[in-house]
Amino acid sequence: MQEYRRAWAEVHLENLIHNVRAIRKAIPAHTKLLAAVKADAYGHGAVETSKALLENGADSLGVALCEEGLKLRANQVRAPILVMSYTPEPLLDAVVANGLIQTVFSVESALALARAAAKRGTPAEVHIKIDTGMGRLGFLPGSDAADKIGEILREKALRVTGIYTHFAKSDSLDAYFMYEQYERFLYMLHTLKERGAPVNHWTLHAGNSGMLSQVVFDRFYQNCQIFTNNQKNMENQKNNTDQFPQKSKAEEIFLDMARIGIMLYGLPPSSEMSEVCNILQLRPVMRLMTRISMTKTLPPRAGVSYGHLFHTNRETIVATLPIGYADGYPRLLSNKGHVVVRGHYAPIIGAICMDQCMIDVTDIPSAHEIKPGEEVTLFGSGACSADELANQIGTIGYELVCGVGKRVPRVYI
Repeated sequence: MQEYRRAWAEVHLENLIHNVRAIRKAIPAHTKLLAAVKADAYGHGAVETSKALLENGADSLGVALCEEGLKLRANQVRAPILVMSYTPEPLLDAVVANGLIQTVFSVESALALARAAAKRGTPAEVHIKIDTGMGRLGFLPGSDAADKIGEILREKALRVTGIYTHFAKSDSLDAYFMYEQYERFLYMLHTLKERGAPVNHWTLHAGNSGMLSQVVFDRFYQNCQIFTNNQKNMENQKNNTDQFPQKSKAEEIFLDMARIGIMLYGLPPSSEMSEVCNILQLRPVMRLMTRISMTKTLPPRAGVSYGHLFHTNRETIVATLPIGYADGYPRLLSNKGHVVVRGHYAPIIGAICMDQCMIDVTDIPSAHEIKPGEEVTLFGSGACSADELANQIGTIGYELVCGVGKRVPRVYI
């Protein structure tokens, strides 16, 4: 008998594989691809997705926490893993022992890691973080930072193999600040080179999903412009791909490695960039599902759910779903969201509860025949996408997929 699930998240690995291959083609051949699998691969399950990504084009993995990297190592993932955030000192020995690459963003963090590495007798591999405008972790560009990085380079227990920065506004169509950050990064690299740092032997990286989106848009719209300007000659040129530019201004920012996260999972880095997924033909990887647990017909003017934030204005067929905000389905979607039943939209009515929510199925054909156990899609297909629902409540698609709770099993397809 097939296992019954009240709610589950389908993770379509074939879509993930399609996406990573499409992205691999979109970045230069010389640029390595780091797949970001932090936050349990954005809610998709880090172990399963990491293995699929590495087998289909990713060169390395990026996590936020040391514990995330250790989980991958415990599951036989041997690829390079970059820890991109803070690691508490008691865990630094595990970083060294498991061959994780630790980001260092201050002299103090570097010296703590050096002590752990010296104690174990194994050099720790590190990447240096430069804060060019994020206001988060990293050295601020300048001579003071160069002095501090020089201290790090003198630590024999540390092996610096990379340096990077992170863009704060690359997911905006206005790319001005992204280029400003890039110039600050280049300035820091130049300053370090002048002081004898072996920058040319390090892995340099700055690009993320937003930056990749900028490149894709540049290519796409340049191609469209050439098409418009040459419509009369297009019939003769349709097989001549040399007519189309393959470079954009953002291309140089790829450097040695691109760190790609949300786009691997078929979602855009922002609503402004939503079209990029269509251009690259990326596919959503997660589909959040549940089943109808009960249907009933309520009379007009009946209140629904806590606080009676919704009242029926007609005889209404209400279906109850066994999923709520404790499962990561946001309460902010109360009276705003919609789901898909039998291929048709059904609106959320009333407040979303901790474990349940209600939908109006009255307008679905043959609504009276809807029975408990029928499948319902909460997001991940067609117009009912995580990104669309996120826009309705003023957040981003990242938050919806990352927020799907641990009591919702992932089913790999």
